[in-house]
Amino acid sequence: MAVAPRITPSRVLLGIAVAAWILLGFSSPWQFLADDATTATSVALLVWGWALWLVTAIELLVPSPLSLTAIRCVTPIAVVASLISVSPLAVFASIVMLMIGFSPLFADIMVQGGAYGEERRFALRTPVPQMLPTVIAWGVLSFTLIGGTLYITSEKYVIGIPLAIIGVVLSTRVPKLLHRHSRRWLVIVPAGIVIHDHLVLAETVMSPRSKIASLTVVPEAGESADFTGGVAGPRMAVQLREADKIVLSRITAKILGTTEALHVTTFSVAPRRLNAALAEIKL
Repeated sequence: MAVAPRITPSRVLLGIAVAAWILLGFSSPWQFLADDATTATSVALLVWGWALWLVTAIELLVPSPLSLTAIRCVTPIAVVASLISVSPLAVFASIVMLMIGFSPLFADIMVQGGAYGEERRFALRTPVPQMLPTVIAWGVLSFTLIGGTLYITSEKYVIGIPLAIIGVVLSTRVPKLLHRHSRRWLVIVPAGIVIHDHLVLAETVMSPRSKIASLTVVPEAGESADFTGGVAGPRMAVQLREADKIVLSRITAKILGTTEALHVTTFSVAPRRLNAALAEIKL
């Protein structure tokens, strides 16, 4: 007798995301924008619109950290296109997808898609100092690539060509920087916990269960070494039985005003779903 698939919050959230993206495809705000444009600009809008929609649709079906990056980059563009087209259905679908794409559970679903064996991954919160630079980098890249294309097809070459060139140059570096935010997670394995975060740390931190004395929720880093990158709100404090050597990234060492290598007995890390991560760890 076949067993029906178990309904879980993850499945429900993914189902809503897929439904919202399909709804956006049916409403296709880029088609509304193309109808009022010249032939060349219309073709550019349709190519950009359907290409980004298709890429995101595929990424939704294949969860991975790369999928998370792509979805987070495309959904804000979809919101902007929907607002400009003044399509209520498209605005609704794109905003739903935007909210899901940046939700903690969705981030965990995506990063878990690339897990190995018995790994259980929990995405880490974005450091506050990194938020504005990340948004600016995404905005400049999106505007120069898409805006440059549309200016060129509108025969405004003086503006379009420089923008397109800047966009191409930025596309060799900015996507890698954006993807780094999707590759930050706390990993729980049978042997202990692992912090994979090359934004804050130069090397992965591995803490065997035998070396962990306690795990607690604290409102701020306090006296523990802050490996969150500077987040707001509660985080997990890991108390070790003996000091361990941790190698920091250059930017983290500069922010903390310390050397790139520390010997610590207590450090803090901030998974987005803090309580779920703590519940998963069984010391």
